[in-house]
Amino acid sequence: MNYFITPDLKSISGGNKYDLNVIDYLNAHRCKIVNVTLKDINLLSYKFFFKINMIPKNSTLLIDGLVASKMNHLIKILSKKYNIILLIHHPVSYEEKKNGDIISKLKEKIVFSHAKRIITVSHTMKKLIKNMLTKNKNIDVIYPGVDNIYHQNKITNLSINHNIATIGSVIPRKNIEKCIETLSHLDKKWTLSIFGGFYDSDPYYKNLISKINYYNLKNRVIFHNTVDEKILIEHLKNSRVYLCLSQYEGYGMANIESATIGLPLVVSDLPVFRENLMGFNRTYTDSKSARAVADAIINTSFEDNHINLRTRSWGDVGFSFKQVLNGQ
Repeated sequence: MNYFITPDLKSISGGNKYDLNVIDYLNAHRCKIVNVTLKDINLLSYKFFFKINMIPKNSTLLIDGLVASKMNHLIKILSKKYNIILLIHHPVSYEEKKNGDIISKLKEKIVFSHAKRIITVSHTMKKLIKNMLTKNKNIDVIYPGVDNIYHQNKITNLSINHNIATIGSVIPRKNIEKCIETLSHLDKKWTLSIFGGFYDSDPYYKNLISKINYYNLKNRVIFHNTVDEKILIEHLKNSRVYLCLSQYEGYGMANIESATIGLPLVVSDLPVFRENLMGFNRTYTDSKSARAVADAIINTSFEDNHINLRTRSWGDVGFSFKQVLNGQ
């Protein structure tokens, strides 16, 4: 039997969408997988360990990287009883520091070393994970898929609106403050729509509101908390450009989805975006300079909405997982 250990998948994120599509495919294609969730990964406890330890011996445990990063003190015990496969969307030890947090890296290194196999979502992440290990390990790259709804809603004519859309959880590594600052360098016809989960009490969100007030942009910036995917797509179709200034990503699914419907992209100059955005209408920019980002938006070709049709389906993704679970 296969078990998929994940965080709570109710919140909207690229990683959660990936996990849910894998679960749906496997259960629909004679590869039964039981989802065991941890509601708060910051509260990983021995109670949760005992819950996992009730799983029959020699089962395969597919463990999401967010949960795995907290299991350094348990992984050795679990690896003796179970077949451990890790799904690493991105090593969390690199979320806040370019070269990684030393303590977090050591913890993840322990976890990675006890896995039989590792799955990740890009060759950029595969290289990063390999550099964290002292021994060679079988690392599979399984790129995310794109929902059919994005292919079915291709833009034929770009919106006359001058709205900038950005998607992602409202957290520091998404660099949303620079998106807001960029707007201050554009004339008043430009607006910014931010799609992503947040809490009013969160310090980072409060800081963003302060920045909006500082630049007098209250009427030009709109936060959209959790929205239905169909509604999100309608917003994207009424936007002029998609902006992603993330400081760190494992893949960047929202970039691909937005490009698939035909939006031009302005994105951080990250290795992973160089890897997976070839063929799309995209401009790489210095995400540290709001002026440079504004210039990139102004100079973006809004006519060239060429769409790379070589995106993967979620069926492709699920089939690849089934092969890994079957030891292929």
